[in-house]
This record gives sequence, structure tokens and C-alpha cells, in this order.
Amino acid sequence: MILGHELYGRGADGVIVMHDFYGCRDTWAFARQFFDVDRFTYAFAEIRGYGESRNMPGEYTPREAAADILHLADNLGWRRFHVVGHSLSGMLAQRVVLDGGARIKSAVLNTPVAASGLSFSPEGFKLIEGSIDSDELLGQAFAALTGNRLGPEWERFKIRQQRAARNRLANHAYLKSSAEQGFLDEMRGNRTPMLVIVGEFDMEPFTEATARDTFLQWYPNAELAVCRNAGHYPQQEAPVYVASVMNEFLGRQIA
Repeated sequence: MILGHELYGRGADGVIVMHDFYGCRDTWAFARQFFDVDRFTYAFAEIRGYGESRNMPGEYTPREAAADILHLADNLGWRRFHVVGHSLSGMLAQRVVLDGGARIKSAVLNTPVAASGLSFSPEGFKLIEGSIDSDELLGQAFAALTGNRLGPEWERFKIRQQRAARNRLANHAYLKSSAEQGFLDEMRGNRTPMLVIVGEFDMEPFTEATARDTFLQWYPNAELAVCRNAGHYPQQEAPVYVASVMNEFLGRQIA
């Protein structure tokens, strides 16, 4: 089976773009209007349990997700490609880098979960787990992830987007596997060029300070972009800026 996906652009270089734990490919709808479509073709993929892939059964693990992305690249005829991940799929993108090896030209990690695994406080895990079934807790999660500054309209928008896109059993399984199936020991020192994007109003463990102490220490060719006036969803909160830094970074990888 091939992951549900949408192609966008006409460039020679392929970029596979994934979404977050709560989203689907629609979370990139604002930013992609400013993507470089002359040099790149983007495949906005939906992982098992989400969007057009929501009815694909599976184990919902990082290793399985990476295999699905590599299979999608094969189906598209992309021998080498770039990968983009957001939050949960930031961890999945690192697994793609690990398992894809020389096939992966570069990676963009947007407010990513680390290769060491998802790490929240016990209260944070309780909130995220509860938000899978409770709209009230889901609204609280979106507020916390964006610095409690965007208001109820934002929360309602994100709730509608999330509830329309996902398989709840997959949500529970990804939460468990992302916490328990880290692979940092295999990934540390990887030299693939990576752009790590963080939002200034995001919560731990997604802050600038933590990214500097982790990603920039682990990966010798990683660089950091801090998105001002954004929390955990820079591509929705500051879409033009995110597209601009992605265009610049990806452009350097093919120069």
C-alpha cells in the first residue's frame, strides 16, 4: 500500500512533507503557497492513521513510518529526496534519515520530537493522552503548545482540523511508540544536512534552548531557525517566514 499523498510543484528535486501528531497535510496549506515550486516537487504525505491513510492498518511505529516514506519515494521514482517532518513526524523524519542513508539529501525538522523519544512531564503526557478523546483537553493542548496566546478561535479551528483527520487508535499507538522507541544511539553524529525550526512560544521539550542542547550537539550539519511570533505550529502561525527559511535551506542543498 502507498501512503495517501498530494503532489505540488514542478521542480526536479523531490521533497516528502509529513504532518504532526494532531494534523494532516492541510496543516501545510498556508505555508505551501510560498514554497519554491520551480526547483522542487513536494509530496504532502499522510502517515498511517491520518487523512487518506487513516484506514491503513499497522503498528504505527517510527520504523514502520520510515519504511512507508521510503516506499512512497520508490513509487514516485525518487531515488534521492529531501524529507520534512513536523513534531511527531520530526522524529519520523529522523528515522527516514537513518534508514534511508545516502538516499536522503537533507531534512527539515519543524518543532520536532527528538530521536531519543517523546519526553513530556507526567502532566504533559496526561494532557496529550487525554486530548485524543476529549475536545476540552485538546483545546488546552493547542493553547499550551502555542503559548496560551491565540484564543478560542484558534483552538476551535485546530480541534476541527484534528478530529476530521485521524484514527484515534493510531493516535494512542503513535504516542506510545514515540515515547518508547527512541533511536538516538543509532542516529547521533549523523552528517545529513538538517534544518531545525523552533517557535519562540513553544513549550518544553520544543524550546530553542533544548534544541541547542540536543539537535545541534547531536548532528554536526544541523542548523537552527527560531520562528518569532509562533509556537508549535510555525507553518500556520508564521507561514511566509517558515516557507522562506525552508526555501533558502533546501536551495543550498542543491546549489
